[in-house]
Amino acid sequence: MENKLMELFIEIGECTNWDDYYEHPEILRSKIECYSDKLMNKYDPESAWNFQLYLLNWLENAETTEEKYLFLNSLSYFTFFNREQCNALYLEALHGPIFKWLIDKKNLNILDESIDDILSEKIKSTFISAATDSTNISTMRHICGLHLHSPYTWHLFINPDDEEEKINNINFCKKYLRKQGYEQIVVLEDFIGSGNQTKGIIDFLGNFPEWEILFIPLLICPQGDIAISKHLRTKGYNNISYEPISILPWELILADERPPDSNKLPDLLIKLKEYAKNNYTRVIGKEIDGFDGYLGYKDIGALFAKYTNCPNNTLPLYHENRNKKWKSLFPRSER
Repeated sequence: MENKLMELFIEIGECTNWDDYYEHPEILRSKIECYSDKLMNKYDPESAWNFQLYLLNWLENAETTEEKYLFLNSLSYFTFFNREQCNALYLEALHGPIFKWLIDKKNLNILDESIDDILSEKIKSTFISAATDSTNISTMRHICGLHLHSPYTWHLFINPDDEEEKINNINFCKKYLRKQGYEQIVVLEDFIGSGNQTKGIIDFLGNFPEWEILFIPLLICPQGDIAISKHLRTKGYNNISYEPISILPWELILADERPPDSNKLPDLLIKLKEYAKNNYTRVIGKEIDGFDGYLGYKDIGALFAKYTNCPNNTLPLYHENRNKKWKSLFPRSER
């Protein structure tokens, strides 16, 4: 495998007329080695994961050496969160937004010598929960050293078939929160793309005005951040606070609809976007219907994956695996 990549880089290096936006082959090769050894060395949806093998298979989709070089260069802009980075997000959530929110809502004195003990007690009366089953609260419990008991995820209770079922779900949750003695609620979500699906969870949380609620996306696309912020303002949920940990920058989002003050896409990503558009049929397969557009779900156009999965908001050319003729780099696991 290493020999095949080396042969490709030698072939690329022998060409001297590459556009300036392509990285020098030696620099790019060093990055690929780092991705293979450290950053992208684990990807849970594939039990036999080997980054170099999947990379070589993905490069076989390209029809020319320049297209292969384009694929390789795009990885310099691709955001991949490995296990250690994802774990760090849980720590950041606890020691950043959660502690600050508790200090603010409980009017705590940060100069108090026993502030750490006080915060520990407040955490015990906080229902730290997951918005969906993609967020692993047990991992947070282990990483942060917390004694958490969160048997339910909020998405299980939304979209009931009738109004009576909705009321029953709300009453069930209220009864549970009161019985456990929870005074406030924290809701975490590991990744949000467009924010459309999250609005339903936020609306359900709006039925609990007697509890202060903090909603924390660990990772979120800028379109989702705008949508959720607007939704909260429109609905007027005064008890719900919103604090994302990391918002992906517009510079790494290929969507057509962009804020006027966002920076221009790098030339290489403009070329990648053109390739994705022109080769969309090759990626998805002509015989398959019901696919997202060439920019991914809701035309977000993200360049992002985690070690646990690749979201459908990312360009399909990276994750599409339903078309057997297209070999994906990060095969997506459907939840």
